[in-house]
Amino acid sequence: MQDTTRNKLKLAFLLFIAFVPITLATITYRNAVESGGFGSTVNKGILILPPADITDLAMTDAIGIPLFKSFEELIAQIENDDDYAPQPWLMVFVTANTCDTVCRERIHLLRQMHITLNEDMPRVRRYYLNATGASLPKETADFFRDEFPSMGIAQGDKSKILENLAKSNVILDLENNNYVFFVDPVGNVMMYYEPHHPIQDIKADLEKLLGLSSLG
Repeated sequence: MQDTTRNKLKLAFLLFIAFVPITLATITYRNAVESGGFGSTVNKGILILPPADITDLAMTDAIGIPLFKSFEELIAQIENDDDYAPQPWLMVFVTANTCDTVCRERIHLLRQMHITLNEDMPRVRRYYLNATGASLPKETADFFRDEFPSMGIAQGDKSKILENLAKSNVILDLENNNYVFFVDPVGNVMMYYEPHHPIQDIKADLEKLLGLSSLG
């Protein structure tokens, strides 16, 4: 067997092992929610079943280059299992409106919540997804750079995002609301939050998922 083929088979096996905890975490979380296992308030995050894919969020950089590939595309490009680096969980704030005072406060609270994860903080990365279809205003871009330097900035098109997520039975109102999405380390967009969800609920769910998953 050629070395390349052997490496790809080994990589596929290792990634399968890594993927299992993520899948079990999602299933365990769903069952815990349905059974009331997370306490009296079971309606926290909104599960996406089946999960969408990270590419469904259509996140690009400032010049339109996609920021993420599907898990299958990543596997296809890796020749050696030593080249695979586990990805972090993503917390993606999505809006199709100008980031006003309320928006900025929400992003601030998400940042503060991220910090309180302590040793788990490196396992999560935050993104702001501007789904207006236009570039961020300079004032907003400058504000984010100064106040939230560790937050990734992505561009997106509202229509494409809505169309893609509708295939996973996710219906959003990006004209009037913003949302926070959880994406697991293999690119599953598996849960989201609406503006009425308090930061405490988002943190509680995230800590449960990090505790259930050994990856990322």
